Amino acid sequence: MKSQKKQKKKYGELKFGYIFLILIFVAGITFLGLSIFMPKKVKTDDDGLSTVVNETEKKDDPSEVKEKNEGDNPEKTPKQYEDPGETDKTKINASITKNEVVDGKYYLRITIYEILGEGTCKLHMETDKGDSIDRSAKIIEAGADSSSCEGFDIPTSGISSGSYKFTVTMTSGKKTGTIKGTIKI
Repeated sequence: MKSQKKQKKKYGELKFGYIFLILIFVAGITFLGLSIFMPKKVKTDDDGLSTVVNETEKKDDPSEVKEKNEGDNPEKTPKQYEDPGETDKTKINASITKNEVVDGKYYLRITIYEILGEGTCKLHMETDKGDSIDRSAKIIEAGADSSSCEGFDIPTSGISSGSYKFTVTMTSGKKTGTIKGTIKI
């Protein structure tokens, strides 16, 4: 009976030893993985904050080198703040933010980079075969400094398939803008 207790005790100690070794192994692998995949610290500022650089980033950006070589003139306004010159006050600056077919519907979204009053967006789509689609939507306020076309959601089940060229014409007061693109339905 004593030999069975000794054997169980020895087995329990052996089991504890294996578990301990497995935990050490897992901790070592975790430490190794973190040391390989963590970004390296490059510079520590005086205030204790550190800057981290990803190893895939370029070391010298050509645009930064050019700016450094132009000289430091504290009286000169930085280029990003210089007056871009006369901008056309009658054109609407906009871009396509969504142009895709999802679950049987064609979605087209346009963002306008200014606040506009009332206005309309007119969509004209046409295939090479001459099939066409015309829709219109209101211009709405989309954010603190932007507007957008209300959106175009067109079910694809009622239209012919193929490649469509489209034009969106935006008008608001005396301002106009046009965006062109293509979509395969």
